[in-house]
Amino acid sequence: MKKPALIRSPLKWAGGKFDVMPQLHEHLPKAGYLIEPFVGGGSVFMNTDYDHYVLCDSNPALINFYRFLTTDTTALIDCSWSLFRDGGTREAYERNRQTFNTITLATARLRGEYLEWAALFLYLNRHGFNGMHRTNQKGEFNIPFGKHSLPYFPYMEMRLFADKARETMTRFVCADFRITMKALPDICHGISFHADKLSDAVIYCDPPYLPLKDKDSFTHYNGKPFTREDHRLLVAHLIQANKLYGVKSVISNSDTEETRKIYSPFELHTLNVHRSVSGKASSRKPVKEVIGVLKDGERYVSAPRRAGKTTAASNGRDRLRCFSS
Repeated sequence: MKKPALIRSPLKWAGGKFDVMPQLHEHLPKAGYLIEPFVGGGSVFMNTDYDHYVLCDSNPALINFYRFLTTDTTALIDCSWSLFRDGGTREAYERNRQTFNTITLATARLRGEYLEWAALFLYLNRHGFNGMHRTNQKGEFNIPFGKHSLPYFPYMEMRLFADKARETMTRFVCADFRITMKALPDICHGISFHADKLSDAVIYCDPPYLPLKDKDSFTHYNGKPFTREDHRLLVAHLIQANKLYGVKSVISNSDTEETRKIYSPFELHTLNVHRSVSGKASSRKPVKEVIGVLKDGERYVSAPRRAGKTTAASNGRDRLRCFSS
């Protein structure tokens, strides 16, 4: 199978990095491992050449899709194609969405529904409105039908993703970024995480973007708000990883005054991109974003904790949930 110059993800993903890969390549350091706490659509994984990857996300359905795609590629392609072939109507979409919302990580384990869960995830991703993934407070996927008569079936992209994941022995981790960052020595097998020893790893973070204006609402992640305090905590974790282990970090975010304050320990590089979140093509105007490279030796203090509160990072190893392949 001949590979294109740039490879698209099997998934449509709002905020995906396919279009900015040339700029990202300029700033991602060489290393043996790439760690992504917010893997999302996986375009960075698909278009970089690290020896090994650790791909993390707090969305269990997303991680289940990637895991099953890697371990049972043909079965997932066949199951997904049957949904695409017979599910091109609004009625079929709503029926499949309802079925998808009855499956959780726990029920998938209990009833062996990993394959169906993964196939439905791809189906909803490709048939839903604008490739969005959004859940309500109950954790239910609630994106409406996208009125696609013949959605593209990503056969080649699925094969290429699975081949690369197997070749690089990619590890998939379902966890919040706080837990991921706390558990780096546990989830990154083959890397020496010792004080005063340079780690052979790079962390790339693509968290929810800080809003460009007050009415910008795309600041949730897997059904939960992603706050300014979360951004500050992420920066603190990245600096700690650099301080303790020598891990280099690169981030992407919107270019706002707030971004430049919170990510001041990073050297920020500006670029223009076309966002695809808007429902109207006419509204998808170029906006400024930044790619940030952590400056070595930076020190940063995270937002103070409330009295009596503990962070997820404080007991990350106990709460880490991993899918490995």
